[in-house]
This record gives sequence, structure tokens and C-alpha cells, in this order.
Amino acid sequence: MRGVSLLYQVALVVIGSMIVLNALMPREAQGMTQEVSTPEQTTDVTTLFAETLELPRLIQVAVERSPKVSAAKARWQATIEQYPQVTALPDPMFMYGYYMRSVETRVGPQRHRISFSQTFPYPGTLDAAGEVVKKAVEIARVKHEQVIRNLIVDLKLSYHELAYLQRAAELTRQNHDLVASILAIATTRYAEGKTTLNDVLKAQSQLAQLEYDLVLLEELQRVEHANIKGILSIPSATSLGTTMPVPYESLDVGLADIERQALAKRQELRIAALTIEKATEGIALAELQTKPMLKLDLMTIETGEALMFGVPDNGKNPFSIGVGVTIPWSSLKNSSKVREAQQNREAVAANKHVLEDETKVALRKVYFRLENAKRLVELYETTLIPQAGAAIEVAETWHQEGPKSIAGFLETQSVWLNFNLARLRAIADYQQNLARLEQLVGGKIDDSHIE
Repeated sequence: MRGVSLLYQVALVVIGSMIVLNALMPREAQGMTQEVSTPEQTTDVTTLFAETLELPRLIQVAVERSPKVSAAKARWQATIEQYPQVTALPDPMFMYGYYMRSVETRVGPQRHRISFSQTFPYPGTLDAAGEVVKKAVEIARVKHEQVIRNLIVDLKLSYHELAYLQRAAELTRQNHDLVASILAIATTRYAEGKTTLNDVLKAQSQLAQLEYDLVLLEELQRVEHANIKGILSIPSATSLGTTMPVPYESLDVGLADIERQALAKRQELRIAALTIEKATEGIALAELQTKPMLKLDLMTIETGEALMFGVPDNGKNPFSIGVGVTIPWSSLKNSSKVREAQQNREAVAANKHVLEDETKVALRKVYFRLENAKRLVELYETTLIPQAGAAIEVAETWHQEGPKSIAGFLETQSVWLNFNLARLRAIADYQQNLARLEQLVGGKIDDSHIE
């Protein structure tokens, strides 16, 4: 019965201690693991893009299926799980001791000893550790956002490249059919002595060049198909249809405004700022970790019946409470820990300045390429292509005017084709550089202030 009584006492001690521990644990530890939503439902893409490729739908599927996004999300959630670990008290210690030779006392022999101890960090230490993890959680969240941003940009770059290749192949194929018909006419006229051999050779050379261009464009399309399938994480045998080109719209936002948005929104800079905040919290934590810790001990000893009858407190189990405190005697170790945290903060602060300078330089480079592509599109659409079209209208009548008419028409047609291909290339370059600019800004560029 005494063994049962002893266990009952120990149970009361442990239960009481656990109540204290739960009362001291921060409330945020109970709910932080719910911060990340459950994974999205994946989409069946076996035949989803067999006919047409629409960029918004591609982005949606890519975000749903990308292993990179899933990995970033898992790292985010794993960081959240650190919070209840660092904000909880250290595990208590339960100890059992058995006297190989019982100790005889006035009230009876002592045979078993059971103790329970708990360490308490200096007040505020657990809260400071929790603040450090909160900053780490926010950093992981922004990194998850950064992965999605990069995924979208990679998809846009490949999509606009594929759109250009498909339109260029269509235009080249139409020109190939036209040159093939001209070659047939030139061959007939040469047989009749109405044109020169140079017309036939020129038509043949242009036709061969166009056939090579078509092969090259088809191969490049397969490369972009593979790239898009990799981004979507879909089987390589999945069929992809025709792109739906994004309408060309000129961005009317100045570089200074774009730079302001980038410095405020870009994920890399937000991560750097959060890292500085985390390092600042780390300094506070390091200072608290140099403070003394309190230790509480509870102990009871199982005591048997005394040999002598009538002894006061016969067989009564003693119960003791002990308090201890650590002594942070090594000032060198403690001050070094604080200095390390301070140096870490200086390092991440300097890194943020470097990122800001690199962002400004990269913005200027991409913005120049964006504006240059915009100027090229305007040049081809307003000047060069209309002029080439007018020249073709004139050249189409040359087949009635003598031996040089076919060569002149082919030359004019080649110029018109090259101008139109260059226009398509400039539009694709503009869309791609706009995507790169959005990557540097950290998302869509805000033009709401533009009148």
C-alpha cells in the first residue's frame, strides 16, 4: 500500500508540474501550425492544353503542380513547426533511485527515492526565441512567394518565345508557299526564254533558305514545348497546342517609379529586411541566454515501518522542494555570444545594401532593353513594314515588265518577310523583358497612378 501511496504522490507532483508548464507555454504555439493551408488539388492535364495554350491557365496549373512550389511550402511549414519547440520549457527530468542498502532512520528504513526537476530559462528568453522563429517563418513565407514568382516568370519567358516561334513559322510557311509558286513561274518562263537563269537560282536559294528556317523553327518549338512541360511538371508525351498571344500593350511607367516599387516589393529585399529584423531579435535572445537559469527540484523518499513501535511519524515519506540557479561565470563566453549576434546583424544589413544596388543596376539594364524593344515595334509597325508592303504592291506588277521582274519581286518579298519577323521578335522581346522587369519588381508593376 505504501508503494501505491508513493506512486500517487509522484503522480500528483508530475501532473501539477505539467499544469505549470502548460500555463507558461506561449499561446501562439497552439495555433501557428495552422498558418499554412492544405495542398491544392492537382489538375488533370492529359488533354487540357492539347488545342490551345492560355497563359493564365498555364500559370495556375504550374503553381498547382510544381515540385519547387511544394518544396518551398514544405520548408515554410517546417519552419512554423519550430515555434512550439523553441517556446516550450526544457523537458523535465524524472529520476528514480533505489538504495542498494536501505538507510535506517528513526522513522523507518529508506528504500526508494523519486525526484522530478524542471529548468526555467531566464524570464523573456522563450519569448525572444519565439520572436526569432516568427521572423524565420515570415522569411520562409516570402521565399515561397519568391519561388512562385520565379516560376511564373520562367513560364512567361518560355510562353512568349513559343508564341513568337509559332507565329514566325506560320509566316515563314506562307512565304515558302509563295516563293514555291514563284519558282514554278520562273522555271516556266526560263524554259520559254522570258526570264534569266538568275531568277530561277534566286527563287531556288530563297526556297531552300525558307525550308531550313522552317526546320529550325520547328526544332526550337520542340525545345520550348519541353521547357513548358518541365515547368508544368507534366509527362513529356503530353500534347501542347497553339499559344494565344498576350496582347501587346506598352507600359507607360517611368524608371524612377519602377525602382521605387522594386525597393518596396521585391522579395529578395523583403527577405533581407526580415533577416535584419531576425538578427536584431537574435541579439536580444543572445543577451538573455547569458542570464542565469532557475531549476526546481521535487523529491520524495519511500520509507518503511520503523523497528520500534510508537515512534512519531513512523514510516512517513519525506517530501522536499529544492531550488537552484546557474551561475554564468564565463564573461568571455557570454560577451562573445552577444558580439557574434551583433556581427551577424551587421553582415545582413550590409547584404541588404548590396541587393538594393544590384536591383537598381539590373532594373536599368532590363528597362533599357524593354524600351528598345518598344521602339523597334513602333519602327516596324509605323514605318518599315508599311513601306515594304507598298513596295510589294509595286513589285507584284513587275512580272509583266521583263526579265528582272521576278528577282526584284523576290528581293522585295524577302525584305517584307524579314521586317515582319523582326516585328514579331521585338514584340516577344518586349513581353519577355516586361516579365524580367516584373521579376525584379517582385510582381505586377503598378500603373494605377498613370493618368
